Amino acid sequence: MHGAPGLEPPYAHDSLGMTARIRAISEQIDDAVAACIAAPWQVPDSEPQLLAVGALGGSAIAADLTAGLWSDLLPHPLLCVREYQWPAWAGPATLAVLCSYSGNTEETLALYDDAAARGMPRVAMSTGGTLAERCARDGVPCAILPGGSPPRAALYASWVRLTFLVHALGWCPDPVPEWRAASALIGRRRAQWGPDVPEERNPAKQLARRLHGRQLYIYAGSDRLGPVTTRVRNQINENAKLLAHSAVVPELNHNEVVGWEKPLDPASRAAVLMLCDAEDPDAVALRLSLTAEYVRKQGAEVMVVEEREGARLARIVSLVVLGDYLSLYLAVLNAADPTPIASINWFKNRLAESRNA
Repeated sequence: MHGAPGLEPPYAHDSLGMTARIRAISEQIDDAVAACIAAPWQVPDSEPQLLAVGALGGSAIAADLTAGLWSDLLPHPLLCVREYQWPAWAGPATLAVLCSYSGNTEETLALYDDAAARGMPRVAMSTGGTLAERCARDGVPCAILPGGSPPRAALYASWVRLTFLVHALGWCPDPVPEWRAASALIGRRRAQWGPDVPEERNPAKQLARRLHGRQLYIYAGSDRLGPVTTRVRNQINENAKLLAHSAVVPELNHNEVVGWEKPLDPASRAAVLMLCDAEDPDAVALRLSLTAEYVRKQGAEVMVVEEREGARLARIVSLVVLGDYLSLYLAVLNAADPTPIASINWFKNRLAESRNA
């Protein structure tokens, strides 16, 4: 009814099974919870004053999501460092969490060694590689993640483990009940958003259809949903091979909103995806509403998405999973294979060549 391309499986360009991985998110959550219960974290005897996660890309976003999830609860900061060295504040009172899915991310390995030089206690998460080898050599606790997946598709395994680490430090309540509720909600959403649900009954496919071919902006409140906008943008980048932009209120109301001041040429086909949450403070909800009103007046199409069911963790997970499905369906509409990342591989090869030149 919408014309080609269609959004019903099988997908000709999904050569490495991203569709199946997104379908199996609730099972990934369940498996991660079981693994954490079976092998609890070993944490330092003295409580750290800061939890610093050293990671990049798909291995890093779990830290941002966890910090946003409990921004009003954590007694000490949880920060993510995406660099080769720790900032000056990092020292013996900082617990370093080194996360590299492959175990071979050069920045994360550099942070591992830098943490040792600074006397920082360390733990790690990886499927193996050099990071796991160094942890075994040095007696550093390392949670082994399930392998065989692109790092971005293994988000939930690392996210669950990180929340269990925060709990082991005594910084949050037991996450088991909330993760089980989140898994159940994702199972229900799969019955609405999944690839086998026809487009006429599938809100995720309908949203992808509306966004297809548009210049996409993703907006939300800064605390809990700010990291969700980053994750959705990154998924659209990597899975759909499309550019997208994200920003948050209140900050965007002090600068970016001016960029909408001149009415758009209809040919620009700009669209704003507005992510909202039931716990958005009144001031944030008002800013989002007024931002939507203004950019709509300037010629952008605005689509508002809110998950209303469940407690906080379940709602946030649901919005992240919606982004996963959305990126998959945009990939189909873009005739893009969602798993390969040729541009990143090209960059890594050129980086190695340049260093060896």
